[in-house]
Amino acid sequence: MLKKYLKNMDYMIIVPLLILCLFGLIMVYSASSALPTIRYQSMHWPSDYFFRKQLLSFEVGMVAFIFLMLMPATIFRKRIILFLNLIISVLLLIAVLLFGQVVNNAKSWVFGIQPAELIKLSSIMLLAGWYSKRQKGITKNWKMLFAPWIVIFLFVVLLRMQPDTGTAILIILACATVSFCSGFIVKRLIVLFTGGVLVLYPLVSFCVSFGVGLTDVQVNRFLAFRNPFDYAQGIGFQIVNSMIAFANGGLTGVGLGKSIQKLGYLPEPHTDFILAIIGEETGLIGVVIVITCLFLIVWRGLLIAHKSNDSFDTLLATGICAMIAIQTFINIGGVTSLIPLTGVPLPYVSYGGTSMIVMLSMAGILMNISIRNKISKETL
Repeated sequence: MLKKYLKNMDYMIIVPLLILCLFGLIMVYSASSALPTIRYQSMHWPSDYFFRKQLLSFEVGMVAFIFLMLMPATIFRKRIILFLNLIISVLLLIAVLLFGQVVNNAKSWVFGIQPAELIKLSSIMLLAGWYSKRQKGITKNWKMLFAPWIVIFLFVVLLRMQPDTGTAILIILACATVSFCSGFIVKRLIVLFTGGVLVLYPLVSFCVSFGVGLTDVQVNRFLAFRNPFDYAQGIGFQIVNSMIAFANGGLTGVGLGKSIQKLGYLPEPHTDFILAIIGEETGLIGVVIVITCLFLIVWRGLLIAHKSNDSFDTLLATGICAMIAIQTFINIGGVTSLIPLTGVPLPYVSYGGTSMIVMLSMAGILMNISIRNKISKETL
C-alpha cells in the first residue's frame, strides 16, 4: 500500500507546494533579519531567530503532511473524529479568551499556538461531514443546509471576541463555498446571497461610518483603505509603504536582502506584508511565481474534488481549495489596498508556525484524496 501511495503522488501539488515553502523560508529570513536589531534589542535574538522558528514549523508541517497523506480514508469522516474536532475547537477558542496572549491588539495565542488557524480546517471538515451524510435531504429541507452553521457562527462569535475579524470572514466565505457545493438548489442560494448582500452592505457602511460594533483599529483600516495617502503618516503608514515596496521592486527587484522597507517602514514585513518584501527584492517576477504556485495548488485541488466519487472527499477538497484561494486573495488585496487590511497571512509563505502547519496539513489531505482517486481508478 505504501508503494502504491508513493507511486501515485500528485506532483502538480507537491512541486509548487515545496517551491512556495522553500521560497517562503528564504523570504522570511530576508524580511525578518533586521527585526531583532530594530525592534527586539533587549531580547538579544540572533538575526535568524524568526527563520529558525519558521523552519521548525515547516518540518513539523511536513510530518503532518506525510501523516495525513498516508492516513486511512475513513478516519476523516468518523463521527467521533468530527465530534472531537468540534469540542476541541470550541475549548481552544474559549481558552484563548481566558488565558490568551495579546499580540497586535488581538488575544489570539494560547499554549504556544494560534487556535484560529486550526478552526479553518475544523470548520471545513465539520461541514463536509454534515452535508455528505445528508445529500438527499439537502435539496428539500432548508434546515439541512443551515443546521451546521450554528456551529460556524459560534466559531465566528468567539473569533470576533479576540477580535480576529479577518479569520472570521475567511471562515464564513470558505464555509459558504462548501454549502454552495453541497447539492442545495442553486436558485435558492442565489436568492440568499443577493439578500445577504443587500442587507449587509448598508449595515457594514453604517458600522464603518459611525464606528458601531468595530474597534478603533478596524475603523482605521477602513479609513486607510479608502485613501491611504491621506493618512500616510498615521493609519495609512503600512499600506503606503507596502506600495512603495512594490514600486521599488519593479520587474526584477532590488535583490535578495536589499529591501529598504523592511528596515522599520513595514511593521510586519515577515508576516502579513511579506509579499511587499518579495515584490521589492525579487520584483514582479517573484510575485508572479508565488501567485502561480498558489494558483496551481488550488486548480489541482479543484480537479481532485471534481474527479472524486465520494461526496465527503469532494466537499473537503473544495473547502480546502476555497480556504487557500480566499486567504490568498484577502492577503494580496490587503497589502495592495484592493480591500481593507485584515491581517491574514499569505499561505505557505508568511511567517507563522500554526498557519504553516495547518496549511501543510490541508495539502496533505488534498494529496490523500488525489492518491485514493488514482488507486480506485487502477482497481476498476
